[in-house]
Amino acid sequence: MDLTQQATTAAITVRNEDAAPVIVQAEAFSWSQASGEDKLEATKDLLVSPAVFTLPPKGAQLVRVALRRGADPRRELSYRLTLLEVPPQAAPDFTGLTVALKLSLPVFVAAITASPAELSWSATRNPGGELVLRAANDGETHARILSYSLTPLTGTAGPLQQSVATYVLPGAARTWTIDTNKNNPDGSTATTDRYRLKANTERGEVDAELAVAR
Repeated sequence: MDLTQQATTAAITVRNEDAAPVIVQAEAFSWSQASGEDKLEATKDLLVSPAVFTLPPKGAQLVRVALRRGADPRRELSYRLTLLEVPPQAAPDFTGLTVALKLSLPVFVAAITASPAELSWSATRNPGGELVLRAANDGETHARILSYSLTPLTGTAGPLQQSVATYVLPGAARTWTIDTNKNNPDGSTATTDRYRLKANTERGEVDAELAVAR
């Protein structure tokens, strides 16, 4: 969901494809990232309606989200809308496993003065010799990385490819630890210090040469 200072409401349709009714609880959280991990906290910045509803078999429900505060002048605001299935009470003789579906959807509030994401990439090696790739967002808008590949500029090791589909919020960073020996045909320890990075993001492709920092 994308909200702005002018467009302060949005809605999604939740459908139940099952043959039984489903109770759903909807809740909004403030979303931040620290040390590469997502952090969710309860918030009153967003109003979700309805907060609890029952989806009939093959039925649907419109869920609305409304912004209750002003947009930030410079930095995009980030939230998560969670939709949690409330399992029905199990029968006394039930012995199986009850599974509840939970969906988490991003909600972004654009800054009054738009500023794009600015991803900077770097690579290091940890004490175990594994390659650590880092993407830091120095901009004021979120970035979304879909996939990346790292190709050694020397040696015989093949490219390292990974689908990630992850968000990097403003001022935050993501890291990936990679065992570079997996792509070495001779099984030797990978000591390549330079890689060709190709990353696919929502804003286009990144093509850069990375030197592994010591």
